[in-house]
Amino acid sequence: MNDQARSSAPSLHEIGRRRFPSALLAVLLACSALSLAQTAQDFIRIYDAYLAAVKAGNYKQAEPYLSAEIRNQLPTPDAQKQYLEMVQPLVPIRYETEFANVAKNGQSADVSIIATLSVPEQMQKEEHLPPTQRAELILKFVKESGQWKMGPPDILGDPDQRARPKDLNMGTRADYADGASTEVGGVILRTEKQAAGTVFVLRLPEQEIAVFVPAAKVSPDFVAGSILVVHGAENKKDKLKVWAEDASPYKEQPSQ
Repeated sequence: MNDQARSSAPSLHEIGRRRFPSALLAVLLACSALSLAQTAQDFIRIYDAYLAAVKAGNYKQAEPYLSAEIRNQLPTPDAQKQYLEMVQPLVPIRYETEFANVAKNGQSADVSIIATLSVPEQMQKEEHLPPTQRAELILKFVKESGQWKMGPPDILGDPDQRARPKDLNMGTRADYADGASTEVGGVILRTEKQAAGTVFVLRLPEQEIAVFVPAAKVSPDFVAGSILVVHGAENKKDKLKVWAEDASPYKEQPSQ
């Protein structure tokens, strides 16, 4: 990876880029979880078929799973060959699925996986790396002509290296700063139901934070994979804990 061929191939960067009664809320969240599980399986079938094609070095086999955004960058056999070479390091030895999140308009979706990847021998020597590394990949899907296609993924770091709160014992409101001066937003990784509310663990670029949302403010829209926006107070002792005074799902601003 001749010079002319390089210029036609994309870079790795371009490729990889109201209150509910508690019983009713529990039912809604359970149904949502079942629906997401089924959705995740649908996307994973596409991803596995794509991986099989990449492992085989067969672009024609992979092409039906690729979005127009990727296909349009690969007009020549040389570019297609280089693409397959470029994405080989992103083929996991194994992976686990975290969650799937389908946009409300049904035209795009994200699937988060934790992948164990092989580190090339030369990179191991040059950068003193182990033979394998873990990374979080956000698989991006778009619907084209009624069919789900894979777009460029987001490649994140090793989730084991993110800073985390010491525990999910959230204490009481008195354990947090007076007022509500903290604004934070992140992807919901997981939840834990507690007596007076729910703890939502959010992923930020280099850390995870635990947000306690009182029961009266919890919504069935707060599901794994969605973005939660929080206005609240920071814990006095653990800065990675927040008590939410207000919480809402992120709403993308309409394009002008």
